[in-house]
Amino acid sequence: EDVAARESGRDGVLLDGCRAGEAELARGAEEGGVEAEAGEGHERAGVGQCPRSRNVGPCGGHVTLPAGTSLRIDRALAATCDHLLWGAADLDVAIAALAERTEVRATAGGQHPDLGTHNAIAALGRRRFLEVIAPDPTLPPGALARRLAGMKTPTLIMWAARTPSAADTAARAEAEGYQAAVVEGHRSRPDGKLVRWTNVFVSGHGGGTLVPFFVEWHGGSHPADDGPRGLRLQALRAETPQAEALRAVLKALDVRLAVCKAPTARLVAVLDTPRGRIELAGP
Repeated sequence: EDVAARESGRDGVLLDGCRAGEAELARGAEEGGVEAEAGEGHERAGVGQCPRSRNVGPCGGHVTLPAGTSLRIDRALAATCDHLLWGAADLDVAIAALAERTEVRATAGGQHPDLGTHNAIAALGRRRFLEVIAPDPTLPPGALARRLAGMKTPTLIMWAARTPSAADTAARAEAEGYQAAVVEGHRSRPDGKLVRWTNVFVSGHGGGTLVPFFVEWHGGSHPADDGPRGLRLQALRAETPQAEALRAVLKALDVRLAVCKAPTARLVAVLDTPRGRIELAGP
């Protein structure tokens, strides 16, 4: 059970602020969870850590721990993430590439008529998933489909944070001085049923796709329920030259994410798979 989900009472939904996230990380030494040594490379980095940095909290802040403490880190950060989007020019090629790296073959999700794309799903744990997305040649291409069509290799392009209320999330963003667009979305599953959701896209922050868009799902099921098992989100972090600015944006939007200062901006997801631990990165 995710400690974050238990404490939030939102069935895995967590958009807590940085201060609460750092407290949970410190408590992880006593409460159990994913075991990792703070400060080692990404192959040992726990959820909410930046690699090679000791005692880094979920928002890049620092937690004071006794010398020699081995952190047992709750999977709190993974609970903030609803899904990751792994984009490609060809869906079948991307599914095959994922299976080659992980031994997990994503299953068909359906079409996005408004976007000109189709997708496949693989679960990343309870109520979170990897969405493999590519242009659908049977649909008129939208802006996203045209962007994906130019990609040379599958790449992590963005991520989504789950919210229980798209309206409340939009209101919070606007209260912080950002612009928020609320967009209804849907796709047709292979069995003909519609999956419906509401997205919130926040702009005016300068963080690009390192800042998530938000999703509120409608109906009792979740897309992760349709995906094959075998993958687990172990860690998610943003790397950027503007680390402090990004942390400020995430705090304003009440999102927890490990932020590391780096020469170039990219999102990095660490997954546990049947073939071992791997990274998906981009854009």
